[in-house]
Formats: sequence, structure tokens, C-alpha cells
Amino acid sequence: MEQFPHLNFIQKVSGKPRLFGGGKPNATTEENKANRQGHRDSLFSKTSNVRSNWEDLFKMRDSMELANLDKDIVPVLIQLNPSLLNNPEFDLHEFGIEIISEEEEGFIVGASFDSLRALEQKIIGFANSSHGTAKIADLWNIIDGNREEWKPKHILSDNLFENWHNIDDNDNYTVEVGIAFDFPVKKEPDRAKKGGIKRLEKYQAYIIHREEKLFERQDHFESFINSYGSLNTSYIELDDSFSCEVTISGKGLKDLVVNYQYVFEVNETETILGVQGKDIDTDAIQSEILAPEKDSPIIGVIDSGIMENHKYIELAIDSKNSKCYVNGVSSASDHVQGGGHGTKVAGAILYPKNISDIEFPYQLPCFIRNLRILFDDNKLHHKYPAQLMKQIVEENKDCKIFNLSVNSTVPFRKKHMSTWAGIIDTLTHDQDVLFIISTGNLEKSDIRNYIKEGKNYPDYLFSRFCNIANPAHSAFGLTVGSINHHADFEDDTRKSLGGINDISAFSRIGTGIWNIIKPDVVEYGGGLTVSKNGLSLITGTDETLPELIRSTLHGGSAYGKDVSGTSFSAPKVTHIAAQLQKLYPEEGNNLIRAFIVQGARLPNTYFLNPTTESIKLYGYGLPSLERVTKNTESRITFYNTGNLATEEGHIYSLIIPNELNNPANDFDVLIEVTLTFTAKVRRTRQKIKSYLSTWLDWTSSRLNENHNQFVKRSLVDEPTIQDEEEHQEGVINWKIRERSHWGTIKDINRTNNTVQKDWVILKAYELPDELSFAVRAHKGWDRTGSNIPYAFTVSIEVLGQNIPIYESIRIANEIEIETET
Repeated sequence: MEQFPHLNFIQKVSGKPRLFGGGKPNATTEENKANRQGHRDSLFSKTSNVRSNWEDLFKMRDSMELANLDKDIVPVLIQLNPSLLNNPEFDLHEFGIEIISEEEEGFIVGASFDSLRALEQKIIGFANSSHGTAKIADLWNIIDGNREEWKPKHILSDNLFENWHNIDDNDNYTVEVGIAFDFPVKKEPDRAKKGGIKRLEKYQAYIIHREEKLFERQDHFESFINSYGSLNTSYIELDDSFSCEVTISGKGLKDLVVNYQYVFEVNETETILGVQGKDIDTDAIQSEILAPEKDSPIIGVIDSGIMENHKYIELAIDSKNSKCYVNGVSSASDHVQGGGHGTKVAGAILYPKNISDIEFPYQLPCFIRNLRILFDDNKLHHKYPAQLMKQIVEENKDCKIFNLSVNSTVPFRKKHMSTWAGIIDTLTHDQDVLFIISTGNLEKSDIRNYIKEGKNYPDYLFSRFCNIANPAHSAFGLTVGSINHHADFEDDTRKSLGGINDISAFSRIGTGIWNIIKPDVVEYGGGLTVSKNGLSLITGTDETLPELIRSTLHGGSAYGKDVSGTSFSAPKVTHIAAQLQKLYPEEGNNLIRAFIVQGARLPNTYFLNPTTESIKLYGYGLPSLERVTKNTESRITFYNTGNLATEEGHIYSLIIPNELNNPANDFDVLIEVTLTFTAKVRRTRQKIKSYLSTWLDWTSSRLNENHNQFVKRSLVDEPTIQDEEEHQEGVINWKIRERSHWGTIKDINRTNNTVQKDWVILKAYELPDELSFAVRAHKGWDRTGSNIPYAFTVSIEVLGQNIPIYESIRIANEIEIETET
């Protein structure tokens, strides 16, 4: 048994959290209230213009041979008080408007389902202060301009928008389309309560009605597309939308974007691929390799296939369940030139260190499920990736961890979560699986161009083009970047781009969508060199490239150094995840994510002095297998997993023994805290707290606050609209903090993430007698009352000295206290 295992929290208090918030009245809204008649006249005039322009279109649709649309459903662009959108439950149904897409600065793309009549009634009533019209003051503007101007700007991807004027009516285009469906599922009534049976009957009728409306919208969309082209895929459904890939004429694409009422997103299809190596020869090594233990986890490798009879990995391959998802291909083998791709990824999971340095006999750590999606050219062909992920998870129920070292070749789109990333988040929450995803790579030619333009390493990485690639911005996926494993290298002809633990020159960086911290962690994926002859040629060398297992189907050696990439840093984190699943087989993905991030450290000097730039480059840093899976005499880790419903809170406490916080103790103590959770998601909104059905955060007690004081402050009967100060007496100065301007790291806050890690270094004598934490669930758009699963970890470690604390803290926290307030 491990001498210093992670320990369960045993002290928990449950109750309703005290949630801080509120704000001052908005000046524009107050002006509208003071000038009701003027505001009424302005809005009413604009609704008339919008409806008139829409009716003019319908007079011409038949003669233009355009598809059928419902005349009473009018596309509209409005601007609201942005603070309204901070409430994830906010909708415009009382105004007769379905929200199609949430935009920046309070703009909403909507669809009036009654030709703007309900909205106009509210506007008229506002002038007379009629009951139920007060929100009109927060309706700042209705855009009555040309729909051909404003709608493409809000619907199209940046690339499509830039080329919109080049769309030819007679050409065909393959695009990914997102269609809104704003009919939220409500909470199922309790039939045991008074009147519960009748309420349940109404609820069931609503669910049937909702399903009928969804089918109706899908049928109408398909009919619209069939007028101009065809659907290429089935629908990917989320709570608020459905998406698919279509081929459509230029004429139809223009009609779809400008006039189709429910479209919220149109993107070009992306090129998706892995990185490719070259053929090399390396002497084989004599080895004794043992099969994984029978209870070892099965890791799904979603890639280009695997050379399954490879002598270094064949004992780990779950060959009877291998699957090929490439259209028209049955073989799951890795046919990629240059030593394969999926074979290298599988090898990096099984051998995270150089195979030439391993002591034999060596027991393989886990089983590998070969799930081929890439063609022989290492690209994804003819498959909608979101649909593919759904199929793979459904057909491989015994896999709980999937390695995805496959990305788009361009950075993520910043407005809405992509369909691919969104379905990964949905599967993660619904099926309790974990996707470990590479950040994606820059091409050597791109790096060369940056350097020749005077943008030196690593400065060019902060360019928008170098952001992480789809689907690495997934909120629940564990995203992995790459760092160099080599020291600074230089010879007569070339020099390395960075030294040991520096960001790899090819590694795409964060932050992610809506300023989420991405990557989550980094691992060693190799490095590159630049020539010194003025040509800025980018290559790898034996000094900078990682050693990888290679496919020999096209010749070459069974292992060697021929390529680098985030494709090969991600599986090294997957190796750690597999070890954790073996240790905690009954726990879910949240605990695995929490432990990996908890055991990560920013490299070089950034751990002690983190910066915003270091978080963008490294996320939370490089995970250590030792810290992730166990402790030492000088380090102890507590954890718990649980579920929270909206507006509930759990409090955990740790007793600090006197021998640690003795006034004479002047040594440094590190405290690390990580919270992870998943929830249901929706794609039509922006910002993480509107994307998630419910969101969680954590807060800590102050240094001058005992447990009872913290419980009283954190769990109360009624919420308050007070605001916490940045530097109240006794507040622990965590590195990131709850707000983007409070911590050492600016412009980033920990509550904007589904992995929320923070850390602080205190002197031992500063530690309180008791350290308490609250995990809190905040109200989101979910109306079903669903529980949100989470994992919470806290570590305490003495830095720089071998001072034993594990046993004393363990003993001090053995007494169980569980209460509810």
C-alpha cells in the first residue's frame, strides 16, 4: 500500500451559500425610464421599419425562386442592457422573441414569432407605465438597418465573412450550420406533493410538445436546405440547438445567412489532421515486456489507427475491439507515412519516458483501444467530427478516457463553442468520460514566416493565429500543450528555439474561448531549431525531438526521433490519467482532472512568480506523476467528490496542528486548491456562465477567521448584494483569485473555468488553526434542478525543507464532523 496516499475530506457542512453580486442602476436604462414617450416612439418606429423590410422581401421571394419561409417569423437584431445577460435564465419570450444568438455588448440576434406584435404591445405599454413593461427600459435599441449587412457579420465565421462578397450563386459550398432551438427543459414535478400528478401530466405534455417543435424545426430546416443542396450529416443536438454539415449553392448560402430566421452560426469546414514524421533507422533494443494487469483501464486512442502487432505495444492492444471509422475502409492499421501517427500516440501513452532508458522487464500500464478516424494521409475525410465523437463514445462504453491528438489547422472561433468541442463537453458530462486533447500545432512554415517577419520566438505565439485549435477549447476536455525537454542547443548551423521547460515553438497557446484558462497543462512534446544562415529554416534534431514508438509498415525502425508535436505531449498526460483511473476506479472524470491539475506546476520561475503570459503558455503547468498519485512526508493531499444542486454549498475544513503553525516556524508552506466540475451546456450563448447550466466556484476562509465564523459568513438564509473587497484583513492572497484584477495574475479569474486551481505560499506561522473552503453552486439556465458533479482537492506542502507534516495533519483531521444548516 502507498505510504502517503491522498486522503478523503471527512468534515463537511452543507447549506445555502451566500452569493455576492448586484450592481448600480444603468444610466442608459434610467434615461429611458425618464423619457418613456421618446423611447417608445424610437422603438416603435424601428419595429415598423423592420417589419416593412421583411414584408418587402416576401413580395419578391417567389420571383427570385427562393425557398419557403414563414412570413410571421421576423429576424431581428436588438441591443439590451448587457447586465441582463448575466442572468443565464434570461429570455425574451414575453416579448414574442426567441433568442437565436447572444452577441457582445448586449446585442441579441432574435426571431420574433408573431411579426413583432407582442414586442410592440410592450413598447406601447411602456409609455403608459403599464404592468409588465418595465423591461422595455433595458431594451436600448432595435437595429432597423439592412439585414444583408448586419446578419452576416453576426452569423458567419471570420473567414467566411471576409470572403462573403466572393460567394458565387452558382458554386457549391460545404459548411457547418448551427440552428437555435430555445425551448428549455423544465424541472420534472414531484408527483408525491399536493397536485403533483396534474403538474406531472402538464410537464409530460410539455416534453412531448417540445419534441414535436424540435422535429418540426429540423424538418423545416431540411426542407429549406434541400431547395439549394443537401444535408451531409445527421443532427448533433444540444439543449438549445442542433448542428450539421450541409452542401449548399451560393444562392442558398446567402438566403440561409441573411433570411433564415433560426440560424446562429455558419462556419467553413476545417482541415483536421495529425503531424507526420519521416523514416529513420535505429538499432532495436532487447526487452522483456509484460502485459498490463487484468484490471487496468482501457484507453481509447482516436487517431490514424495503430500498428497493432508492434513488438513494443502489442500486448496492450485490445485488438478484438479495434474499430475503423473511416468511410469505405475496414482496416484499423496505421498507414501514415513516416512511422505512423496513432502508433506514436499509443506508444507515448505506454512509454511516457524514452524506451531506450527504460529498465526491463517493463509492465505496460494500461490497455489501448484502437479507434481509427484518420485516412492514410493523416487527415479526417468525409466525417463530421462532432457526430464521430458521439458515435465513438456510444460504441465504446468500457472506455472512460479518450486520447484525441487530432486538431483543426486553424485557431478556435471566439464567439460560440464549436459543435465539436460542444459535443465533447456534452459527452463528458452525460457519459462521465474524459477527453485529453492536444492544443494543436503550428506548421514549420508558419514559424519560419513569423521569424523572417521579425516576430521572434516566443513572441509570435501570442498572435491570434497561434491560439489553440478546435476542439482544444472544450470546457471539460483536458487540453495539453507542449514544452521542450532539452537544454539550450546550438551548433555552427542552428540553435534551438527555447531551452528545457520552455514552450515548444510549435505549441498553440491560450487563453481559450471566453478567456478560459487553456491549455490546462503541458508535457514534453519536443522542440525545434532555427538555422543561422539567414534563411530561418525550421527543423528538429536528435537533441530536440522526443523518442517515440514508430510504425514499421512502410519501413524504418521500431522507435526513434523523427517528429515533435502536441500530439505526443497529450498522451503523456493520458498515461497519468490511466494511472489515476487504476487507483480510483469508482471515481469519475472530475477527480482525474482535479488530481492532474493539482499535481501540475508552472515551469522555471513562473510557479513562484506567475504572469498572465505564463498562464497563456503553460496553463497550470507540468504535472508530476508522483505529486498526482501520492504524497511525501512533507506534502499531504485531501480530496472529495460530490454533487451540488443550484444554490447549494458544501464546506470543507482542515485542522492545522500546532507543530506546523508554531510562531517559531519561519519556513514556506504551499497550499494548492483545485475544483473541477461538469454541467449541461448550450451553444447559442456566449461567456462560460451562460454556456453552463449551473456553475460552481470555491472560496476560502480568511487567516483571521475560525470555522464557525466562515460557516456563518458563507452559508446564510438569504443572499446579499454586498461586494467583497479585494484586500480585506486576513484575506488569503491566492495567485489568481475570484476576479481578474484581484490576484497576482491579471485579466484572468479562476471562477471563469471548470478547472479552478489556485495556490499561495505562506509562512508556517501565518497559518490559521483551521483552514476552511466553500464549494458553491450558482444558478444558471437549467430549470430541471439537476445535480452538478464535482471534485475538490487541497494540498499542503513544505517547500525547500524536508519537514514532516503528513502524519500530524492526517491525525489532526481524523475526527468526522458532518452537519447541515
